[in-house]
Amino acid sequence: MEPTRITVVGGRRVAWTEHGDPGGAPVVFLHGTPDSRVGKSYLDAAARERGLRMICPDRPGVGRSDPLPGHTIAGYAGQVAALARALGAERYAVLGYSGGGPFALACAAGADPALTAVTVVAGLGPLDRAGARDGVSADDLELVDLARDRPWVGALLLRVERLGVRLAPGLALRQVVADLDDDDRAMLHHVGGDLLLAGFREALRPGPRGVLTEYRLLGEPWGLDWQAVRVPVHLVHGDADRTVPSHHAEDVLGRLPTGLGRLHRVAGVGHVSIVRHLDAVLDTLVVPEPAT
Repeated sequence: MEPTRITVVGGRRVAWTEHGDPGGAPVVFLHGTPDSRVGKSYLDAAARERGLRMICPDRPGVGRSDPLPGHTIAGYAGQVAALARALGAERYAVLGYSGGGPFALACAAGADPALTAVTVVAGLGPLDRAGARDGVSADDLELVDLARDRPWVGALLLRVERLGVRLAPGLALRQVVADLDDDDRAMLHHVGGDLLLAGFREALRPGPRGVLTEYRLLGEPWGLDWQAVRVPVHLVHGDADRTVPSHHAEDVLGRLPTGLGRLHRVAGVGHVSIVRHLDAVLDTLVVPEPAT
Protein backbone atom coordinates (compact mmCIF):
# COMPACT_ATOMS: atom_id res chain seq x y z
CA MET A 1 0.00 0.00 0.00
CA GLU A 2 1.27 3.49 -0.87
CA PRO A 3 2.54 5.67 2.01
CA THR A 4 -0.23 7.82 3.45
CA ARG A 5 0.38 11.44 4.39
CA ILE A 6 -1.85 13.44 6.72
CA THR A 7 -2.29 17.19 6.25
CA VAL A 8 -4.44 19.38 8.47
CA VAL A 9 -6.77 21.64 6.48
CA GLY A 10 -9.13 23.93 8.37
CA GLY A 11 -8.63 21.91 11.54
CA ARG A 12 -9.47 18.65 9.77
CA ARG A 13 -7.11 15.82 8.90
CA VAL A 14 -6.97 15.04 5.20
CA ALA A 15 -5.31 11.78 4.15
CA TRP A 16 -3.61 11.56 0.76
CA THR A 17 -1.11 9.63 -1.29
CA GLU A 18 1.21 10.91 -3.99
CA HIS A 19 2.35 9.53 -7.35
CA GLY A 20 4.32 10.78 -10.30
CA ASP A 21 7.01 13.47 -10.17
CA PRO A 22 7.41 14.84 -6.60
CA GLY A 23 8.66 18.15 -7.99
CA GLY A 24 6.19 18.32 -10.85
CA ALA A 25 3.11 20.41 -11.57
CA PRO A 26 0.45 19.49 -8.97
CA VAL A 27 -2.71 17.68 -10.05
CA VAL A 28 -5.33 16.79 -7.45
CA PHE A 29 -6.86 13.42 -8.36
CA LEU A 30 -10.43 12.93 -7.11
CA HIS A 31 -11.34 9.26 -6.72
CA GLY A 32 -14.65 7.64 -7.60
CA THR A 33 -17.46 6.46 -5.31
CA PRO A 34 -17.09 4.20 -3.38
CA ASP A 35 -13.31 4.53 -3.48
CA SER A 36 -10.39 6.19 -1.72
CA ARG A 37 -6.81 7.41 -2.09
CA VAL A 38 -5.60 3.78 -2.08
CA GLY A 39 -4.82 1.90 -5.29
CA LYS A 40 -3.77 4.78 -7.54
CA SER A 41 -0.25 3.55 -8.32
CA TYR A 42 -1.29 3.05 -11.96
CA LEU A 43 -0.98 6.85 -12.30
CA ASP A 44 2.71 6.89 -11.44
CA ALA A 45 4.64 6.18 -14.64
CA ALA A 46 2.56 8.31 -17.00
CA ALA A 47 2.56 11.20 -14.52
CA ARG A 48 6.35 11.06 -14.12
CA GLU A 49 6.80 11.18 -17.89
CA ARG A 50 4.79 14.43 -18.00
CA GLY A 51 6.25 16.07 -14.93
CA LEU A 52 3.00 15.83 -12.98
CA ARG A 53 2.68 15.41 -9.23
CA MET A 54 -0.52 13.45 -8.58
CA ILE A 55 -2.04 14.25 -5.17
CA CYS A 56 -4.78 11.75 -4.28
CA PRO A 57 -6.84 12.75 -1.20
CA ASP A 58 -9.61 10.94 0.60
CA ARG A 59 -12.75 13.06 0.62
CA PRO A 60 -14.47 13.93 3.94
CA GLY A 61 -15.49 10.92 6.00
CA VAL A 62 -13.83 8.52 3.56
CA GLY A 63 -10.75 6.45 4.38
CA ARG A 64 -8.56 8.33 6.82
CA SER A 65 -9.93 11.85 6.18
CA ASP A 66 -12.03 13.41 8.92
CA PRO A 67 -15.75 14.00 8.32
CA LEU A 68 -16.85 17.51 7.37
CA PRO A 69 -20.18 18.71 8.78
CA GLY A 70 -22.30 20.25 6.05
CA HIS A 71 -20.19 18.66 3.30
CA THR A 72 -21.52 19.50 -0.18
CA ILE A 73 -20.35 18.97 -3.74
CA ALA A 74 -20.14 22.71 -4.46
CA GLY A 75 -18.38 23.39 -1.17
CA TYR A 76 -15.70 20.80 -1.82
CA ALA A 77 -14.00 23.20 -4.25
CA GLY A 78 -12.84 25.22 -1.24
CA GLN A 79 -11.46 22.09 0.41
CA VAL A 80 -9.40 21.22 -2.67
CA ALA A 81 -8.09 24.77 -2.95
CA ALA A 82 -7.13 24.76 0.73
CA LEU A 83 -5.37 21.41 0.38
CA ALA A 84 -3.42 22.65 -2.64
CA ARG A 85 -2.28 25.73 -0.71
CA ALA A 86 -1.36 23.62 2.32
CA LEU A 87 0.86 21.50 0.08
CA GLY A 88 2.57 24.55 -1.38
CA ALA A 89 0.94 24.54 -4.81
CA GLU A 90 0.83 28.00 -6.39
CA ARG A 91 -1.01 26.55 -9.40
CA TYR A 92 -2.79 23.22 -9.71
CA ALA A 93 -5.09 21.19 -11.93
CA VAL A 94 -7.84 18.74 -11.00
CA LEU A 95 -8.63 15.30 -12.43
CA GLY A 96 -11.87 13.58 -11.42
CA TYR A 97 -12.82 10.01 -12.25
CA SER A 98 -16.38 8.60 -12.24
CA GLY A 99 -18.05 9.71 -8.98
CA GLY A 100 -15.17 12.13 -8.47
CA GLY A 101 -16.25 13.96 -11.62
CA PRO A 102 -18.93 16.08 -9.92
CA PHE A 103 -16.41 17.24 -7.30
CA ALA A 104 -13.94 18.12 -10.06
CA LEU A 105 -16.64 20.15 -11.82
CA ALA A 106 -17.28 21.93 -8.51
CA CYS A 107 -13.63 22.97 -8.56
CA ALA A 108 -14.07 24.32 -12.09
CA ALA A 109 -17.00 26.42 -10.87
CA GLY A 110 -15.21 27.47 -7.70
CA ALA A 111 -13.36 30.41 -9.28
CA ASP A 112 -10.00 29.70 -7.62
CA PRO A 113 -7.45 31.74 -9.63
CA ALA A 114 -4.77 29.13 -8.87
CA LEU A 115 -6.72 26.43 -10.77
CA THR A 116 -5.40 25.89 -14.29
CA ALA A 117 -7.53 23.11 -15.79
CA VAL A 118 -10.04 20.38 -14.98
CA THR A 119 -10.42 16.98 -16.63
CA VAL A 120 -13.29 14.61 -15.93
CA VAL A 121 -12.94 10.95 -16.96
CA ALA A 122 -16.04 8.76 -17.21
CA GLY A 123 -17.72 11.25 -14.91
CA LEU A 124 -21.24 11.14 -13.55
CA GLY A 125 -23.39 14.10 -14.53
CA PRO A 126 -26.31 15.63 -12.62
CA LEU A 127 -29.15 13.20 -11.98
CA ASP A 128 -31.83 15.90 -11.73
CA ARG A 129 -32.84 15.81 -15.41
CA ALA A 130 -35.14 13.61 -17.43
CA GLY A 131 -33.33 10.48 -18.62
CA ALA A 132 -30.26 11.05 -16.45
CA ARG A 133 -30.56 7.65 -14.81
CA ASP A 134 -30.83 5.77 -18.10
CA GLY A 135 -27.93 3.34 -18.44
CA VAL A 136 -26.31 4.19 -15.10
CA SER A 137 -25.12 1.23 -13.00
CA ALA A 138 -28.10 -0.26 -11.15
CA ASP A 139 -25.94 -0.90 -8.08
CA ASP A 140 -24.93 2.74 -7.86
CA LEU A 141 -28.48 3.99 -8.41
CA GLU A 142 -29.65 1.67 -5.63
CA LEU A 143 -27.18 3.26 -3.22
CA VAL A 144 -28.17 6.77 -4.35
CA ASP A 145 -31.79 5.96 -3.50
CA LEU A 146 -30.98 4.16 -0.25
CA ALA A 147 -28.76 7.01 0.92
CA ARG A 148 -31.71 9.35 0.50
CA ASP A 149 -34.63 7.22 1.65
CA ARG A 150 -33.28 4.39 3.84
CA PRO A 151 -29.71 5.15 4.84
CA TRP A 152 -29.68 2.40 7.46
CA VAL A 153 -30.29 -0.18 4.73
CA GLY A 154 -27.56 1.38 2.60
CA ALA A 155 -25.18 1.26 5.56
CA LEU A 156 -25.95 -2.42 6.15
CA LEU A 157 -25.41 -3.23 2.47
CA LEU A 158 -22.02 -1.49 2.42
CA ARG A 159 -20.92 -3.22 5.63
CA VAL A 160 -21.82 -6.61 4.16
CA GLU A 161 -19.95 -5.80 0.94
CA ARG A 162 -16.84 -4.71 2.85
CA LEU A 163 -16.95 -7.91 4.90
CA GLY A 164 -17.21 -9.90 1.69
CA VAL A 165 -14.17 -8.12 0.24
CA ARG A 166 -12.18 -8.89 3.38
CA LEU A 167 -13.19 -12.54 3.73
CA ALA A 168 -13.60 -13.60 0.09
CA PRO A 169 -11.86 -11.10 -2.19
CA GLY A 170 -11.89 -13.48 -5.17
CA LEU A 171 -15.66 -13.87 -5.02
CA ALA A 172 -16.13 -10.14 -4.49
CA LEU A 173 -14.04 -9.35 -7.56
CA ARG A 174 -16.02 -11.82 -9.67
CA GLN A 175 -19.21 -10.06 -8.63
CA VAL A 176 -17.73 -6.71 -9.61
CA VAL A 177 -16.65 -7.82 -13.08
CA ALA A 178 -19.97 -9.57 -13.77
CA ASP A 179 -21.50 -6.24 -14.85
CA LEU A 180 -18.53 -5.23 -17.01
CA ASP A 181 -17.95 -5.96 -20.68
CA ASP A 182 -15.02 -8.08 -21.85
CA ASP A 183 -12.79 -5.07 -22.53
CA ASP A 184 -13.34 -3.65 -19.04
CA ARG A 185 -12.70 -7.07 -17.48
CA ALA A 186 -9.43 -7.40 -19.35
CA MET A 187 -8.34 -3.91 -18.34
CA LEU A 188 -9.23 -4.51 -14.71
CA HIS A 189 -7.12 -7.67 -14.78
CA HIS A 190 -4.23 -5.72 -16.32
CA VAL A 191 -4.38 -2.82 -13.82
CA GLY A 192 -5.06 -5.15 -10.91
CA GLY A 193 -8.43 -5.99 -9.40
CA ASP A 194 -6.76 -6.03 -5.99
CA LEU A 195 -6.23 -2.26 -6.32
CA LEU A 196 -9.95 -1.76 -6.89
CA LEU A 197 -10.87 -3.85 -3.85
CA ALA A 198 -8.26 -2.12 -1.70
CA GLY A 199 -9.65 1.29 -2.58
CA PHE A 200 -13.19 0.16 -1.74
CA ARG A 201 -12.15 -1.47 1.52
CA GLU A 202 -10.24 1.63 2.62
CA ALA A 203 -13.15 3.93 1.74
CA LEU A 204 -15.25 2.11 4.34
CA ARG A 205 -12.53 1.96 7.00
CA PRO A 206 -14.35 4.45 9.30
CA GLY A 207 -17.76 2.96 8.51
CA PRO A 208 -20.26 3.61 5.72
CA ARG A 209 -21.39 7.14 6.65
CA GLY A 210 -18.90 9.02 4.46
CA VAL A 211 -19.62 6.90 1.39
CA LEU A 212 -23.39 7.13 1.92
CA THR A 213 -23.09 10.90 2.23
CA GLU A 214 -21.39 10.98 -1.17
CA TYR A 215 -24.13 8.89 -2.76
CA ARG A 216 -26.77 11.17 -1.29
CA LEU A 217 -24.98 14.27 -2.58
CA LEU A 218 -24.60 12.77 -6.06
CA GLY A 219 -28.37 12.27 -6.25
CA GLU A 220 -29.24 15.79 -5.12
CA PRO A 221 -28.90 19.07 -7.04
CA TRP A 222 -25.22 19.96 -6.93
CA GLY A 223 -25.63 23.71 -6.53
CA LEU A 224 -22.94 24.62 -9.06
CA ASP A 225 -22.78 27.98 -10.83
CA TRP A 226 -21.86 26.66 -14.27
CA GLN A 227 -21.36 30.15 -15.67
CA ALA A 228 -18.66 30.77 -13.07
CA VAL A 229 -16.35 28.29 -14.84
CA ARG A 230 -13.24 30.10 -16.12
CA VAL A 231 -10.82 27.24 -16.87
CA PRO A 232 -10.73 24.63 -19.65
CA VAL A 233 -12.78 21.55 -18.82
CA HIS A 234 -11.98 18.34 -20.70
CA LEU A 235 -14.58 15.56 -20.61
CA VAL A 236 -13.13 12.16 -21.55
CA HIS A 237 -15.73 9.42 -21.97
CA GLY A 238 -15.93 6.01 -23.60
CA ASP A 239 -18.94 5.33 -25.79
CA ALA A 240 -19.15 1.76 -24.43
CA ASP A 241 -19.35 2.81 -20.77
CA ARG A 242 -21.98 0.66 -19.03
CA THR A 243 -21.52 2.26 -15.62
CA VAL A 244 -21.89 5.95 -16.50
CA PRO A 245 -23.18 6.33 -20.08
CA SER A 246 -21.71 8.98 -22.36
CA HIS A 247 -24.88 11.09 -22.40
CA HIS A 248 -23.73 12.35 -19.00
CA ALA A 249 -20.65 13.93 -20.58
CA GLU A 250 -22.82 15.41 -23.34
CA ASP A 251 -25.14 16.95 -20.74
CA VAL A 252 -22.25 18.48 -18.78
CA LEU A 253 -20.77 19.90 -21.98
CA GLY A 254 -24.04 21.71 -22.65
CA ARG A 255 -23.96 23.32 -19.20
CA LEU A 256 -20.44 24.75 -19.53
CA PRO A 257 -19.74 28.24 -20.88
CA THR A 258 -19.18 28.31 -24.62
CA GLY A 259 -15.60 27.56 -25.58
CA LEU A 260 -14.46 26.19 -22.23
CA GLY A 261 -15.71 22.61 -22.52
CA ARG A 262 -14.32 19.94 -24.80
CA LEU A 263 -15.71 16.43 -25.12
CA HIS A 264 -13.24 13.67 -26.03
CA ARG A 265 -15.24 10.65 -27.21
CA VAL A 266 -13.31 7.38 -27.05
CA ALA A 267 -14.77 4.71 -29.30
CA GLY A 268 -15.27 1.20 -27.98
CA VAL A 269 -14.05 1.99 -24.47
CA GLY A 270 -15.84 1.31 -21.19
CA HIS A 271 -15.71 2.60 -17.63
CA VAL A 272 -12.51 0.79 -16.66
CA SER A 273 -10.80 0.40 -20.02
CA ILE A 274 -10.72 4.20 -20.33
CA VAL A 275 -7.55 3.87 -18.21
CA ARG A 276 -5.86 2.55 -21.34
CA HIS A 277 -5.97 6.17 -22.55
CA LEU A 278 -4.32 7.57 -19.42
CA ASP A 279 -1.51 9.19 -21.41
CA ALA A 280 -3.96 11.26 -23.44
CA VAL A 281 -5.96 12.10 -20.31
CA LEU A 282 -2.90 13.44 -18.49
CA ASP A 283 -1.85 15.41 -21.58
CA THR A 284 -4.98 17.56 -21.11
CA LEU A 285 -3.60 18.68 -17.73
CA VAL A 286 -0.15 19.76 -18.86
CA VAL A 287 -0.45 23.54 -18.73
CA PRO A 288 2.49 25.80 -19.68
CA GLU A 289 3.92 27.92 -16.91
CA PRO A 290 2.86 31.58 -17.16
CA ALA A 291 5.34 33.93 -18.80
CA THR A 292 7.41 36.02 -16.39
